[in-house]
Amino acid sequence: MTLDMVTDVGEGEVDEDFQAALDQTKLTHLRTLTHYKRLLEQAQGSSASQLHALQAELRILRVTLEDERVVARRGELERDRLRMLELKKTSSSSALHETEGDVDLASALRGSGRGRFVESEVRKAVRSLKLPDRMRLISIILESCMPGDIRLQILLLEKYLKSTFDIVGNLSSDLTFAILHHLNIPDLLTCALVSKKWQEAVHHPSIWRFHCLRLTSTDPVPIRPPSSPEGWEPLYRSLHHRESNFHHGLPQHLRFLNGHTNFCTTLLLRGKRLISGSYDETIRFWDIDTGEQKKCLHVKKPVSCVDFLLDEEVFVVGFHDVGRVHLFSSLTFNPLQQLAGHLNGIRAVALSSKNLVSAGADKALVCWDWRAGTKIVRFGQQTTINIGVQIIAGGGGEDGSERVVSVTIDGMVRVFSIGRREMISQFKLSDLGAGDPMLSARLANVGRAPDNMLQWFAAKGTQMTCATKSVILHLQWTEGVETSATPAHGSNGNTEPNSPATPNEPTNANPPPSASRTRTMSTLGRSTSALSTPMRRTSLKISTTAGGSAAAKGRPSLTRTPGTPGHLSPSPLTPNSTFRYGRAAILTAPPKLVAVVDTPDVAVGAVDPRKRRVVTATRFSSRAGADRRIFISTHADKSCVSSDEIDGGDAGQSDSPTRAGGPVDFDTSITSLSGVWSALASREPGDTSPVRGLKGGFPAKFQGLATPGMNPMSMQLSHEEVVVGCADGTIYVMSFVGYEYQREIRRNVEEDDERDEEVDDENHVEDAEPPVE
Repeated sequence: MTLDMVTDVGEGEVDEDFQAALDQTKLTHLRTLTHYKRLLEQAQGSSASQLHALQAELRILRVTLEDERVVARRGELERDRLRMLELKKTSSSSALHETEGDVDLASALRGSGRGRFVESEVRKAVRSLKLPDRMRLISIILESCMPGDIRLQILLLEKYLKSTFDIVGNLSSDLTFAILHHLNIPDLLTCALVSKKWQEAVHHPSIWRFHCLRLTSTDPVPIRPPSSPEGWEPLYRSLHHRESNFHHGLPQHLRFLNGHTNFCTTLLLRGKRLISGSYDETIRFWDIDTGEQKKCLHVKKPVSCVDFLLDEEVFVVGFHDVGRVHLFSSLTFNPLQQLAGHLNGIRAVALSSKNLVSAGADKALVCWDWRAGTKIVRFGQQTTINIGVQIIAGGGGEDGSERVVSVTIDGMVRVFSIGRREMISQFKLSDLGAGDPMLSARLANVGRAPDNMLQWFAAKGTQMTCATKSVILHLQWTEGVETSATPAHGSNGNTEPNSPATPNEPTNANPPPSASRTRTMSTLGRSTSALSTPMRRTSLKISTTAGGSAAAKGRPSLTRTPGTPGHLSPSPLTPNSTFRYGRAAILTAPPKLVAVVDTPDVAVGAVDPRKRRVVTATRFSSRAGADRRIFISTHADKSCVSSDEIDGGDAGQSDSPTRAGGPVDFDTSITSLSGVWSALASREPGDTSPVRGLKGGFPAKFQGLATPGMNPMSMQLSHEEVVVGCADGTIYVMSFVGYEYQREIRRNVEEDDERDEEVDDENHVEDAEPPVE
């Protein structure tokens, strides 16, 4: 028998009054939390709306500032044009004044009275006479001569007749310019040796102004006129030297950017602002002029691709192993949107003022309205993985919406309409040589696995460039007004429209000037993949203003002086500059193949489609004897720029077959980088000796650029710099502006042997001849 107390209620149960108090407290806390949650949601919505309002206001202010800048630049160009006219009038009036003046012919001939006279006074007096008076004076002089002087006078007159028969020298300045501006620079400099009149005409500022505008017509930042008309010729010299450095692969300066601790997988260059993403889960913002790191943003995921919209000050980030993209503000660096629509990682992103397109590792394309955060359309499974996407403004069709150009690793190019939510065309790069047996043989393996798959892709307006490990293809879309076409069938272009029937924002048949975006995939998916080039958005229609280029909206704080090509400041395109990237492209027809460039076994690269310039690198393997080099190539239309203009007459040689009169160029050469890159290719550990052209210090444990640790993982290319991101996280910027390194002039070995043989023969003959007494 036990004495334990027996109760009806279990020991684990709580008293009813106490439980009621707990429930009341819990309810009170839930109400409070709900209230605070609603307040937080309202505050977040209010801050988001305020941020969008501030961005809209900022955009309006940017447009206003750009309009003022356009007006100011037009004023500068008009002032420069008036200076040219005044200079021409001054030269004409000075020549006229030489013939004017009240000079007495008798006193001029009398001179000092001792048989000596001033020739300039006599010339002025004779030129001031009218034609009948000059003829009468000549007849008097001839009648006064001795009979033996007549023959000498005839010879003298014939000599002067031949020397003064100068058509170009006697034309007006406008007609002389109209003739001479068709000549290239070597021919112009040759013409300057004809006479003093030709020399003055060749060195007239209007000639060099034309060539400066022509040389910089494909630059993203147009040039600013010099302070005086005489500054156009020195400015052309510096611009020509910059292009010559690119042509010969001579980087002049190099600066290291240290910060990342793992693979630098993506780079994006906008003017002097560089955005880099890495496996170390950070995105960093740099000023490449000073090497200063402006911001380090921790995103907690490995970054695969980045795109930046300068007009809206927003950027989008894609991650390697997460199927969503994040949208950030570049002013506050706060997240704006998080868009999930892929099953795996993101391979490429493209951002425009209206839409966002993401290409995932699940082989799908998703189009978003990034302002509202809603999905517009999903283009279903493609055959293979995309290496890049580009957003192009509508060409005036029925919908007027933006188009998406997608390129996959198997060489298939597809064009989709966002408004119509369907594919409108597709073509294969290997089929572009149809009808040409030689070209078909060259393109037959493009896109085939495993060694001929596409590595990177870039486009700008009507220009497009694709590259494999061994060949680079420069293409150009047909320009004109695009007509509505029926969608292509029989491909994997099925779409999955979102619940909204139409995009949240109305489409505009006349898009703003900045309407084309291009991005390519990162190297995260494959070790052989690469980035696209840093290109500013540009419209595919001709702007109604001369300064409608989005490239002119660069950083106003980075002003330059016009003395060197590096000192270029944002300004609109001038009416005289030729800019072929503003017309609408007909995307329903395959593009035209412009050039084919053979390359070594390269693994990564970047393209500047405006200039058709490519920088590429081999894989810096750790095996002995590995080829560790960086190459650069620039294709120039033979009708526009000759090789003589670039290297002063030393045309580049190519082993590829030439096609005289053919539409495709096979003669574009590729050059290995030298200059400051070669000076830093190999270094001893701990060697801190200064290197000519190096800005700043060395990174930690630096052993040279041509080492496996500095294997290029991503690259970017602008009109002045080449940026390389390495496997160890190091970034270095190479500038091609300057005079630190010069091209080595190598003589032909056969010519040297022939010259040595001639010298030996001369010495042998001298030794064989007997001495003359």
